[in-house]
This record gives sequence, structure tokens and C-alpha cells, in this order.
Amino acid sequence: MRLPIILATLATLATLPSLLASPFPLKSFSHRLETRSNTTKSYCPGHPAPEGYQRELFFAFINDLYVKKDVIGAFDTYIAENLIEHDPFDAQGRAANAAKLANIIPYVPSTVLRMSFDNNVGLAHVRVNQANKEPIALADIYRMDGTCIVEHWDVTQSRPANATNPIAMF
Repeated sequence: MRLPIILATLATLATLPSLLASPFPLKSFSHRLETRSNTTKSYCPGHPAPEGYQRELFFAFINDLYVKKDVIGAFDTYIAENLIEHDPFDAQGRAANAAKLANIIPYVPSTVLRMSFDNNVGLAHVRVNQANKEPIALADIYRMDGTCIVEHWDVTQSRPANATNPIAMF
């Protein structure tokens, strides 16, 4: 008698990961962001936050960064001042990285293909278009501590000239 109920519950729970990996912030959260006080400039320094709230903050950050192309606003709102940057060609800290990306992201067409967030870590898979060249695949990986993004890694991939797989990167 209980087995059908358990199986139905498991089937419902199986859809949860795809719901949680929605590409844009949830409407309930978007409303909270839009109605927050204008005097609240930043979520950093951070405070403890449940994973669902972190996910919504991360999705809002990616939306501000890549869709709205508001690099400075996104960094000032969601990134900790002492950001740990793992790119060997970038300086440490929020200010240095925001300044660098503010000269790139608004001027380069890009499309966020996928986003995911789990266990304090967010991932964005981005298609970066280049003039007269093949696009580049970018994976941005961020770690959050409470309401702040505190650490960043990125991985880029260009399609080699002799590629045989037409969908290898996207």
C-alpha cells in the first residue's frame, strides 16, 4: 500500500535538480531583489544564507554580469572585496577583476547557455563570440560564503582547427 506513495514521491523528487538549475532567478527572489532598500548596495560582507537563497543570488549575479552587462554593479553587489582569484593572469580582489572585466564583457557578445548551483558552488557555461573567429567556450566557477561570492576559477576552450566533433563545446 505504501510502495505506490513512495514511488510517486521519488519520481517527484527526481525532477527537483532540473527545477533548481533554472537559468534565471526565481520570480519570488526577483521580487525581493527589486524591492530591497536602495540603501542596500551589497550583500558583502556576507552573512549566513541557506543554499536556495545563495542559488538565487548567484543566478542574479550571472544575469547582471552577462545579460545586463553591468560588470561594476554585479561585482559591487555580489563579490567580496577580498575575492580569491585563481586565474594566473589576474590580480586578487574585487576591484582589480571588476576593472578588467568592465573593459571586456560589455563589448564582447556572449550567451549564458547553462547555470547550476550546488553546495556553495555556482557554474556558468558561456558562449563567447569573437569577430571572424570560432566562439570560445567559457566555464566560470564561483564559490560562495553566505551571501558573498568569495572565490573564482575560469576555464576557456577554443575549437581547434582540426576539430571533428561539431558540437564539442556547446
